[in-house]
Amino acid sequence: MSKICYGCMNIIGDEDEKCPNCGFDRSIRQSLPFLPLGAKLQDGKYLVGKKLSSNNESTKYIALDARHETPVIVREFLPNGLCARSKEGCDIKVKAEKTAVYKRLLNKFLDYNRTLARLKDCTAACNILDIFTENNTAYVVEEQEELTNLTDYVRRNGGHLDWDEAKPLFMPLLTTLEELHKNGISHYGVGPSNVKVTSDGKLMLQNFSIADMRKVGTDLRSMLISGCSAPEQYDKFSLLDESTEIYGFTAVLFYALTGTVPDDVEKRRNDNKLLINSGINKKLPPYVRSALAGGLQFEQEKRVQSFADLRAKLFAAPSVKAIQEELSRPDVDDDDDDDNIPKSKKKKRSGNSVLPGVISCIVSLVLFVIVGTYWLQGNPFAAMFSPSDASSDSDVEGVTGEVVTVPNLVGVKYEEAVEKAGKTTDYQLLKAVEEEFSNDVPEGYIASQFPEAYTEETQGYSLYITVSKGAKMRELPVIQGKTVDQAAQLLGDESFVTSQSFEYSESIKKGLVIGYDAHNEGDKLEYGSTIEIKVSLGADTSSKATDSDRRKSSDTDTDSEEGAESSEAETIE
Repeated sequence: MSKICYGCMNIIGDEDEKCPNCGFDRSIRQSLPFLPLGAKLQDGKYLVGKKLSSNNESTKYIALDARHETPVIVREFLPNGLCARSKEGCDIKVKAEKTAVYKRLLNKFLDYNRTLARLKDCTAACNILDIFTENNTAYVVEEQEELTNLTDYVRRNGGHLDWDEAKPLFMPLLTTLEELHKNGISHYGVGPSNVKVTSDGKLMLQNFSIADMRKVGTDLRSMLISGCSAPEQYDKFSLLDESTEIYGFTAVLFYALTGTVPDDVEKRRNDNKLLINSGINKKLPPYVRSALAGGLQFEQEKRVQSFADLRAKLFAAPSVKAIQEELSRPDVDDDDDDDNIPKSKKKKRSGNSVLPGVISCIVSLVLFVIVGTYWLQGNPFAAMFSPSDASSDSDVEGVTGEVVTVPNLVGVKYEEAVEKAGKTTDYQLLKAVEEEFSNDVPEGYIASQFPEAYTEETQGYSLYITVSKGAKMRELPVIQGKTVDQAAQLLGDESFVTSQSFEYSESIKKGLVIGYDAHNEGDKLEYGSTIEIKVSLGADTSSKATDSDRRKSSDTDTDSEEGAESSEAETIE
């Protein structure tokens, strides 16, 4: 006999403990809240294997398309913190007060992927084969391809790519992103981890997600990419647009050309320069350096605003060069026929052959003057690559000349800081960094600021603040004897995710919480941890049953009632 390996979806022998193809151990069980190994979707059309990856929006599994007997990728909408899965079955359970948010995000997920599935001409985007709803959630089926991480590809090619190597790789990706935005689809997560290389040497964009996961301050916990996510993605009050996507694309191109990603938002706020190894910097054409600087401008409004403009910057100089080469190319066919041309005509043609060379020289001179003038006088991005301390135009724009003292906002409640900033013209308050953990500053209060308090700045400066998320390690509250809702609220206040199990109790009334399943009150766990609480089924009052029968009855009733209760109350905060 033979069975399916849930690690690679290939056929293996019944006696094999580990798959000879991928090494997957068949004794492994998939933990909640993920689909169990061997789960069937669409009446057996798809057979689900192991979890490949998971983010705060969805989970990706390897699966088998049973009709065509081919491996595929199945993505399940499984937003972290909004839903859970019961121990029995595959249905998703959503708490009543989270239903509206869950449904709104689910509809966004479906609309987003349906639009993406229609865009078959976007060669650098994943190929969607099927979309359907089941188990109170939605699924997207994607074609499985043999892919290499961009980081591995760059490492194998000497740690960075030359422009001539990167250009044919990245231009189809640029075109794909441009086409996606024209059709209302944004990725906003372009980074080395989400860009793969196919077996035929083309770039493929992976891990598409709705915009709610690519920005702080939404109903989904954000997942941003250090060095590649644009500054506005760290600010819940900013709007994302095509320039946001351009920042991510340019950051990945920068990585491919230099071997390093740009500095993260916090560092670039203090110094907007892009650091490049001097040897690599010399090899990059000036127009490419200019395009990188334009696409990675820290301030959104000063950044390249469209992919069409970015393409023009990356290809402006090569297009002129192509004209020059065309004009200076020798006429091979005429040379072959030299012996058959009369002497009088040979002389005439010889005189005219000087013309292409003259034109070539003129084009070269014009190009030199234009590029030189632009680069030395009009290039607004030159300072971004300069080792000097000279400020760029953006550093001095809007200076009034009046010097003011920076206030101390550390420890101030965020809402109060916003109200205070609205009453002064000394500074503009910007929350441009995602909230951070702090053991000293309570959640919702300002943990740090830049510039530092009591220093002097020019009036109208930008004051950047970071808001505290509170301590990273949170203490489990007392929940024994509480209702499920009360316990869930207490745990939710500490940012824990709640799941439930059920058992009989002689001392705790039915429906009340017995305690924690694997932890104790007062234990400290990391922010966002999933905590299982035990809920009482009441005492076993079967007086006629023997102890043995009572135990059997208890086991049977527990399984039965647990399934019934969990179908109604398996929730997550």
